[in-house]
Amino acid sequence: MQDELRRLYLEPTSRCNLRCAMCFRNSWIGENTGDMDEATFRRTLETMPESVETVFFGGMGEPLVHPHITDMVRAASETGRRTELLSNGSLLDPERSAALLEAGLDMLWLSIDGLEDEKYRSIRKNGHLAVLKEHIFAFNQLRFALPREVKLGVAFVVMKSNIRDLAALPYFASYYRVNEVNISHVIPTDAHTEDELLYRNVIGSDLCGDNVPPTAPRLHVPLMDWTLPDVAQAAAGLFSAGLCEIFLSGQRLRRPARHCRFIDEGMSFVRHDGFVSPCMSLLRTCRLYWGGKNRINQHHFFGNVLQTPLQLIWNSPDYRNFRQKVRTFEFSPCCRCSQCDGWEQSLPDCYGNDAPTCGACLWSEGIISCP
Repeated sequence: MQDELRRLYLEPTSRCNLRCAMCFRNSWIGENTGDMDEATFRRTLETMPESVETVFFGGMGEPLVHPHITDMVRAASETGRRTELLSNGSLLDPERSAALLEAGLDMLWLSIDGLEDEKYRSIRKNGHLAVLKEHIFAFNQLRFALPREVKLGVAFVVMKSNIRDLAALPYFASYYRVNEVNISHVIPTDAHTEDELLYRNVIGSDLCGDNVPPTAPRLHVPLMDWTLPDVAQAAAGLFSAGLCEIFLSGQRLRRPARHCRFIDEGMSFVRHDGFVSPCMSLLRTCRLYWGGKNRINQHHFFGNVLQTPLQLIWNSPDYRNFRQKVRTFEFSPCCRCSQCDGWEQSLPDCYGNDAPTCGACLWSEGIISCP
């Protein structure tokens, strides 16, 4: 298996202009906000490995808040790498869209968690769906006028309060010429967000995952009219039963679990202050909430680009050893247990692994996903 850094996430800023009800930021513990300065940004680009294919501007802030985000996109694009950016879209006026496209942006991702005005406002405090739609329309006019392909993506966090909007998402995506949609779940940080979960029973079920025994029956299921009440109820029971292999129209349904996409696909994060983290989960110290218990999730870094070139950080023994450890994933299954005191304090897990341990990571359970 190749062990190369291929997708580099840069956090231009940890500030944000919205206050979203379900945002992970609401549970930060002792974390500071700020913007990536020019020295940190330049140092990152100058010392990143040649293997990097994509520079993604995202993280846990709103990139368009950074006063020099257009210059940052241009500099990344001029290195020959593909450039992508994730935004809430509220600041994406036509002038900003034109500047980003002129700078070489290859793909814009927009976070959209409600497709009705009232629902959108209740989730994205200070946000307005009508304004966002105007911004998308203007962006599309500009990107389709270019001689090169620029893609548009949508990131949608699904939960109880907006699950009905999911049915309208394909129509929205088609109308606004969206190329790709990433649907993820909400991260529980308190009792309120835990009540929004749509995957509580999924965690405890293999659901066609890697742990289904070889003697399990195979079920070959055809497409049906899922809108019929009896069909929907039957499908709910069928797809939540677990301990069997289900093939839908010949394609095996599979829930990836106990592996890390960040590691498997060669990703890394540079925070706004230059610290290098292996994944989104370890980027910030924060509070998680599961089964009535809090968990303190500690941030973890393998260096800072201001002290050590990014390529050397990526190839350092500690970082290499961590990536290999995650690939084997011999961590205790904390997401499926969460009963011990060690779970609450992020102490060494039941298998004796020192922090950071990944058994309580919802990304590794295939529940949370990033563009």
